[in-house]
Amino acid sequence: MKISLSVIIVSFKNIGILRDCLDSVEKFNDIGDGLEVIVSDNSPDNTLYDTIGSEYEWVKIIKNENIGFGAGNNRGYEISSGEVLLFLNPDTVLVEPVFGFALEKFESDKNLAMFGVQLIDRNYENNDSFFIMDKYGIFSTMRSHYARRTGKYRDGKMFLCGANLFVRRSSFEQAGRFDENIFMYKEEADLIKRIKLHSSAKKTAFFKDKRIIHLEGGTEDADSSKAITQLSRLTEADRYYAEKWNLSYLKILKQRRRFHRFKLFVLRCLFKRKRAVDTKKIINFLNSKIEDAKRKNG
Repeated sequence: MKISLSVIIVSFKNIGILRDCLDSVEKFNDIGDGLEVIVSDNSPDNTLYDTIGSEYEWVKIIKNENIGFGAGNNRGYEISSGEVLLFLNPDTVLVEPVFGFALEKFESDKNLAMFGVQLIDRNYENNDSFFIMDKYGIFSTMRSHYARRTGKYRDGKMFLCGANLFVRRSSFEQAGRFDENIFMYKEEADLIKRIKLHSSAKKTAFFKDKRIIHLEGGTEDADSSKAITQLSRLTEADRYYAEKWNLSYLKILKQRRRFHRFKLFVLRCLFKRKRAVDTKKIINFLNSKIEDAKRKNG
């Protein structure tokens, strides 16, 4: 049978969450042999590769170095066959069939290039599923939060969360795939911009009538060191993305700092001392990045 949809999952270390994801994909497979599942493993050793390979014979698995989210997805795409691609995070769990729905959406709308569905947490409460494009300040964050909670996605003004990206294969190819210069973060916004420029199908959409659990969306960072590590990767992605799309990296940093200063004020008012201390460390990190950016700008 011809493959209609390829699910591509980039994995890193955690076998448990990947098992849950794969089990849910198998449980809610509503297109039978028209589905293929590819795991692109970026883990530092072969434990996950060997385990998944032996436990899930119906899954194709490839081994990479730790090459990043976008590059890992590109490696999976290279061995895929489906005319529709689903780039799915390993920390997601399907709760209902979505594959037949995806095929119908792309078939009925030839201008549809990419879409996402409603992400939810363990308690089935709505999670972040999309964000405002290239806006990082306090009011933009509040508008983005309101839009996400009400499901009001605006094509061209927002970008979809990379935990679930349903993409037309031809659009992905015409856009040039994921930019492998981005290790993590900003991949979705970057890809959407290139779809708008280069794909024959240009529309992106959000469908809130289908849901997928996204575990990471319902958790907080365990400690400030993890948050700083993530922020370091994010600001590096900000720098590259800003240069690529002729944006001000310094402005992005200042907007991020402004948001965290506001967050610090709120936390102090609520007597959330530990979280306030962690947020202060984030502000100090952003201060150092801002000073570095000022020096480079002369």
